[in-house]
Amino acid sequence: VTAMATSRSFGQRPSRPYDGIILAVKKTSAKQLVLTILTHQEGILYVLARRSTQGKMGYGALSPLSEISFDVFEKDGVHTLTEYDCRANRRLRDLTWDGYVYSQIFVEMVLFLTASGEKDEELYRLVRLYGRAIEIKDVRIVTVIAGWQLLALTGFLPETDEARIFYRGRGYCDQPVYYIDYQDRDDMAELPLTPAVRQTWQTLIGYPWGTDEKINLRSGDLRFLEALLYNYVNQCSERQMKTPELLKTGLPPQP
Repeated sequence: VTAMATSRSFGQRPSRPYDGIILAVKKTSAKQLVLTILTHQEGILYVLARRSTQGKMGYGALSPLSEISFDVFEKDGVHTLTEYDCRANRRLRDLTWDGYVYSQIFVEMVLFLTASGEKDEELYRLVRLYGRAIEIKDVRIVTVIAGWQLLALTGFLPETDEARIFYRGRGYCDQPVYYIDYQDRDDMAELPLTPAVRQTWQTLIGYPWGTDEKINLRSGDLRFLEALLYNYVNQCSERQMKTPELLKTGLPPQP
């Protein structure tokens, strides 16, 4: 489903064209938005969108995971939107609350694990594939697959055959806290993984996009690998993800 919005601003000369995917939209005032955009050309950019830019179409199409082609006027390191064409992700309007939260979980992972101003063709491709996949596939499963593949692209993926999983207890918002290491730890209890779980883990990481291939996932394995994903993003980024707490379904109980 495609929605197009076009906006032109006169009196300013666009300096550079970009292709990108909107990650976040923040309203800073009645007349201004700040867009966080993953661009194909330069990685993450922060772009100002002012009311004088919006024209008759308004800002309705400027939403997370929308694909956008745009020009900016740059001055003193500040990028201001001057002209754009935007393909809105219409599926986001139809998602359940949990479905919407999953889309925001993926965006949060991208922002945690990537730096601004660094071009990355594979990252751009993954985020674009994710945005299109949630329009037609189960958003939870797509988020878990894309999350583990994101870790692989950013160089954080653990050795799935050798990694050991430790359970630290309950943490932020009573969520389970897992830790990945390769040696004994006296401060945590090790959580043995069956060969089947490790195989499912590897299947998610190697899932080929753009095919009709089905993944048979046991619900318990999915819940565990989902929780492990969020914990490992926290571990790698040394930050605490906030969006998973918004899920109504909850994460797995204490083992």
